[in-house]
Amino acid sequence: MLSYFKGDDLNSGSIAPVQGQANNLDANSVHSKSANNAITPDSPGSWKAYRAVPVVTEARAFTEEEADALTEFEKQERMKRKASKKAYEKLEKIGNHQTAINRHHEKYRRNEARNERRIQGYKNTSAKYLHSLRPEYAKLGQGLEQSAQQADQAINALMGQL
Repeated sequence: MLSYFKGDDLNSGSIAPVQGQANNLDANSVHSKSANNAITPDSPGSWKAYRAVPVVTEARAFTEEEADALTEFEKQERMKRKASKKAYEKLEKIGNHQTAINRHHEKYRRNEARNERRIQGYKNTSAKYLHSLRPEYAKLGQGLEQSAQQADQAINALMGQL
């Protein structure tokens, strides 16, 4: 992981979208679910309810053994309820932590995009400046060529006199 932060995994070389094109910014890409079974309006999850015992639909008499068994079963269900409450509360907290991590990552992503745009802008400004120097360099080269031609002509004139 440390090599990642040192930049060993940098994927440089791709050109920035200077033509204004966008990739993976469509709604399907941006709003893809964080998990296949994530709860959304079009994927609300199961509506099945938890039931430890079947519903008694008719009045009936229970035996002493049934009542004792239900008493023991109720104790187990109470322990399950407490454990389930604790587990669901922890799942909520974990979900909140995940959300915060994603929020921080998206804030980082926006900052990275802003910085990349700045970098490209600085490079663009430098390239434009360098282009503006080209005529000056051409003049320098042309002046040097003229000086070389004049020197050659002077040398040829001297050589002709000898």
